[in-house]
Amino acid sequence: MIIRPVRESDIESLHQNRLCGLTIDETPTLVLSAIDEEHGREFRFLVATEKDGGVVGMTTVKRLEHRLCRHRAELGGLVILPVARGTGLARRIVDAAGSHASNWGCSILEVSCRGGTHAEKAYIGLGFQVWGQLPGGYHDHDGLVFDEVRLWMPLPTKTP
Repeated sequence: MIIRPVRESDIESLHQNRLCGLTIDETPTLVLSAIDEEHGREFRFLVATEKDGGVVGMTTVKRLEHRLCRHRAELGGLVILPVARGTGLARRIVDAAGSHASNWGCSILEVSCRGGTHAEKAYIGLGFQVWGQLPGGYHDHDGLVFDEVRLWMPLPTKTP
């Protein structure tokens, strides 16, 4: 498995594997805007690929921009295909995202997820700690309502 920034050549695999949950017309826009956003900004759209180039996992990491929050980065859209779950890939992707954030000078990595789901347990298993919960924070398209759970983990500090 290779973890690297997304490329335009990943569009078909991202869509085919339903990793970003978008239509074939929306996926290129997402990928191209992410590639554009990476230039000169503290943002990465990371993908995990097999040797054949097929994408089996993804996430984004972005440094918070407010002057009082520049020591924090947010993880988003962490998705692992079922075939790659239980392999340690989630930990490798989170570590890669955390490494980017540490290189930007961040000391905290944050994430949010639907409360009471496998995602919450998985993030806790990866070392994240719950710091807040917003009742009814997520309304799913099926009419389901979930609490939004906010989690954080410390990042290793980089010495100059």
